[in-house]
Amino acid sequence: MPGPHDKIIANAAKAALRPLGFQRKGQSRLWFRDHSWWLTVVEFQPSSWSKGSYLNVGAHWLWMDVAPISFDFGGRLEGFEEYLSDEQFAVAVARLADRAADEARRLAAMFSSLPDTAEILLEQARTEARQAPTHPSWMLYNAGVAAGLVGRNDEAAEMFGRVLNGSGDQTSVLHLKAERMSNLASDAATLRQAAASTIAQQRETLRLSPWDASQL
Repeated sequence: MPGPHDKIIANAAKAALRPLGFQRKGQSRLWFRDHSWWLTVVEFQPSSWSKGSYLNVGAHWLWMDVAPISFDFGGRLEGFEEYLSDEQFAVAVARLADRAADEARRLAAMFSSLPDTAEILLEQARTEARQAPTHPSWMLYNAGVAAGLVGRNDEAAEMFGRVLNGSGDQTSVLHLKAERMSNLASDAATLRQAAASTIAQQRETLRLSPWDASQL
């Protein structure tokens, strides 16, 4: 049953995030803003050992269907704020909510278009690949999808190839999905159709509004 600290979090999140277009996922501590093919996700993450909240903010690409909502870019922003009293926690959570709103604005500006998103993800994926050349990652996969969606087919193939040629488990979900998209990387229209289908399914799962694939 929700406690006083949960109500304080809900009120602070509503005040800071709803004006930006966020909606709450049921009665959870998760809030999201719909950007057509991606979501900004804000989570006031609870602790298993104490009343209070962490703060996680990130982007969820709707072409990702491994989990209903995942933090595909971004993540933990703030450490744990413990609930000690209503007054103390209201101030602490208002600060977290304002920080979440600021980060949401930053992400919305960064990922305002697919070409911008592809450029950012490709740069991040290559940075990670230089640091761990044989380690396959979801960043590589997502960079590949974004590159494919804007017609950068050679770079899409490069990203999927890095996953497939890495040291990961060849039966993993990541490997199998990269293998499928790699086979589509040379055909921009087919890759776009596959991504659009996944986005539509994800939107339906999350009960988001009907979507026009031409927005890709």
